[in-house]
Amino acid sequence: MREIWIPEFLITLFLFLPLVRPFFKRLKAHDGLVWLPLPAFVIALVLFPAYGFRPEVLPLFIYAAVFAGICIFRIVRDGAKFENSRRVRIILALPPLVVLALAAALAFIFFPQRDTALSTQGVYTLNVSGGESALPQGRAEYSIRVYTDENDSWPSRRPLIVILPPLLGSFQAVDQVACELRDRGFTALSYSRRGFDSWPGPGRLRAFSSGTVSAAANRTGRALEETRKEDLSFLLSWIRANPQLGGQGRLFDTASRDAVFLAGYDAGGSALVLSGFNGAIPGDTIRIRGLVAIESPLWSLYREETLGPANPPPDAGGFAGWFQSLRYGLNRWFLEMKPKKITGLGQVPKLSTPFLFLVSDRSREKKYQNGNYLALLKTFEAGIRGSVILASADGAGPLDYSDFPVRYPLISALFPGIGKPASAKVRLPGTCAGIISWFAATALRTQGLDPSPLREASLPPGVECK
Repeated sequence: MREIWIPEFLITLFLFLPLVRPFFKRLKAHDGLVWLPLPAFVIALVLFPAYGFRPEVLPLFIYAAVFAGICIFRIVRDGAKFENSRRVRIILALPPLVVLALAAALAFIFFPQRDTALSTQGVYTLNVSGGESALPQGRAEYSIRVYTDENDSWPSRRPLIVILPPLLGSFQAVDQVACELRDRGFTALSYSRRGFDSWPGPGRLRAFSSGTVSAAANRTGRALEETRKEDLSFLLSWIRANPQLGGQGRLFDTASRDAVFLAGYDAGGSALVLSGFNGAIPGDTIRIRGLVAIESPLWSLYREETLGPANPPPDAGGFAGWFQSLRYGLNRWFLEMKPKKITGLGQVPKLSTPFLFLVSDRSREKKYQNGNYLALLKTFEAGIRGSVILASADGAGPLDYSDFPVRYPLISALFPGIGKPASAKVRLPGTCAGIISWFAATALRTQGLDPSPLREASLPPGVECK
């Protein structure tokens, strides 16, 4: 992936030369330079299928598309030779040069520092069908990835951690985290749901940005949480059946039935809170030892405002009664047309199963505590102290416990934490795995189990816990 700088450099060069051509006599003689924006646009166009969605290249792509369109128009109008005066050319060329410099700077500064291809070593991939789905296709289709250490002498002792991926990026956004957890002694399992896990549209973005203040956005968030609860139900039933891993043995040949952890990002973490895990289920074939919610908004805990009286006024009879009913109906109609707001929280669940809330260090500031983190913090406060832990890493933004610092540095930079990271930002997936490993070892030890299969199970530096 690091070689992406080569097409980025060619795009920048091909856009730069036509802009500076009027300033240099030797370049003026080369009329063919005016065609360079066209191959620049083609390179930018094929870069996305070759490297996937690259947000840092998007401004350069838009610039190339606009410049190529302008050049085609001017070539058709004037031919290859642009005979404008030097003074006019300087005035017209400087703003495009500045914009090009900014677009190129984004592409070069925020390109991935490591290979971002999905891991394959020690990874089993399975495609399975779930139960009936609320989505239009009817049955849910899942692609499941299981990460394990093929060289482990005692693979069946490894704790199993099931990861419900973030809505933004799906299992591509937790691949490095899953690898880090595997290297620390877990067998990790993540998945993608076909037709649901994708780059979010405007509705999902509104849920994240205003789901705690707007009732309409909150309803979208609730629907997302319900879908993740559906995923969770299917995954647990699938795991209990001890499925075959592509001819390489069964799931619990590589993991322990007696030490299962569930971790969920955003709506997935909310699903863990709302599903009401409270201790072991009698007769269950697996034992859930701990839960992890990562940047989970808990939209379903918020309540929207009630507008006006719920019941019409008593019938007074005659014209006065008719007029009162008409006025009531009109008032209700106008009130229903008005966008509803979120007015507070409903009942907060009381957690007893060992639970880790992993959040950005933004949660340490008052304005965020009373905003996006309100429901989460109230749920943490209602939990049993010692069993429910709130952790935040210095400098960690809302997306930094996933692969975003590695895969999409620009998006990660747009949502920073408030402090200075204790370690390099590119290592934050490792920090996330380290915190989860520490929590899992603590939970196992508290429940009288041996945490020795977990390696590097100490709390990483720069992490605040409550």
